[in-house]
Amino acid sequence: MRIRMIYMAAGNSRRFGSNKLFYPIDGKPMYRHVLERLAAICERHSDWEIVLVSQYEELLEQGRTFAHRTVFSPESRDGASWTIKNGLKEADDTEAFVFFTADQPWLREKTMEGFVCEMEKQHADLGSVCHGETPGNPVWFSRKYLPDLRALSGDQGGRKILKKHPEEIRWYPVAHAKELEDVDYNFDNNLIVPDGAC
Repeated sequence: MRIRMIYMAAGNSRRFGSNKLFYPIDGKPMYRHVLERLAAICERHSDWEIVLVSQYEELLEQGRTFAHRTVFSPESRDGASWTIKNGLKEADDTEAFVFFTADQPWLREKTMEGFVCEMEKQHADLGSVCHGETPGNPVWFSRKYLPDLRALSGDQGGRKILKKHPEEIRWYPVAHAKELEDVDYNFDNNLIVPDGAC
């Protein structure tokens, strides 16, 4: 199955105080953690591709080593929907889209690959990881939902679509809640909170 991993690395970091995507965690910029794991996974799956989307040209330049394609998305400053739509361009014969966010540095490679493999095996229309009853990223959309994704606006993310079709969602449990945490505040403020937005 042809699957596009859309790596969303375009946020404005308004609550963080600086560009959190470049914030160093364990010796490397935050955005690199999941991107490097995705690259390792895609080496094992020839029909899976990574599309890195960002409004930051420096990040795209650095990320070319790991992504199959990069998309400059200056419109992302106006909301997440632009990152999504720009990542969906030239969808061709892609059968499913998986959205990863660049601010989940503790998401494990095993979890990422397990989730995508399970959704592929089930031919899921919609899918999401979760910890207990708490949903998180990444999320999965079959091609059936391409028009809905392209119709998003402003800061709307894919969660809007999942909430409209709860009966279609295949859930993938994650053992450790920390994997789903995203970094919203600078570590200097001792605040790291998950927001679960796609």
